[in-house]
Amino acid sequence: MISLSRFDEALAAARRSLGEKKTAQGYRCLAAALAHLGRDAEAKNAAAKLLEMEPDFLIAEWVARGGHWRSGALIDGLRRAGLPE
Repeated sequence: MISLSRFDEALAAARRSLGEKKTAQGYRCLAAALAHLGRDAEAKNAAAKLLEMEPDFLIAEWVARGGHWRSGALIDGLRRAGLPE
């Protein structure tokens, strides 16, 4: 949904997912959606939770591990949320 710029829907889906199970993927989606919606403090909080789960997370390494198919909007959202390159 992020790749379609449907950020409100992506936010709702990420929250549902995280309600079921806390995962790094859920926090990545949450952080990106919140960042695109201009909810910077919440996006940074989601990014911090992701970094608690994956302290060595780097956007470039994540993309290299298979994120090449990820949307540019998702990657841009991760950057806006303050995740390290």
